[in-house]
Amino acid sequence: MRYLPLLLLPLALAACGGEGTSISINAHSDDGDNAVFAMNNGAVSVKSDGFEGSFKVPNIKMTAENFDMDGVKLYPNSTITSFNVDATDHAGKQKDEGKVTAAFSSPADLAKVQGWFREKLTDKGFKFNEKGNGFAGTTDDGESFTIDLSADGGAKTSGKMVIVGS
Repeated sequence: MRYLPLLLLPLALAACGGEGTSISINAHSDDGDNAVFAMNNGAVSVKSDGFEGSFKVPNIKMTAENFDMDGVKLYPNSTITSFNVDATDHAGKQKDEGKVTAAFSSPADLAKVQGWFREKLTDKGFKFNEKGNGFAGTTDDGESFTIDLSADGGAKTSGKMVIVGS
């Protein structure tokens, strides 16, 4: 699949060592080409039309610095526990589809992380509403997003950001 190297770009930006980020990328094209990439704790598997393999690499840990949604980063010093991309390339004028899901852990209590996102989303001019402990809305590019947050004991918050677009 011709776009697979672009999908793997976040891996080149991530820091190595420690507990790793679980990463999966599923890409499908209108001409039947499919590619699946998965990495968990340094075990990598790749499956594409005409190629299949697995190998070991050092753990990769993605952090707040490795991820943003149209300029809105995660709360400082957050770690990404899982990162998933699902992409479908359609023929002709039919819009391509994409979904990115990032689960993360932030080193601050729920109220502080909520305030951080509220401020950053407002600063970027995103249209959003509060939804439960998180937010739902659209980016300035028209992509829909949700940010689900929950207290994770003490000064920790766990969250999941989902971005859907074309």
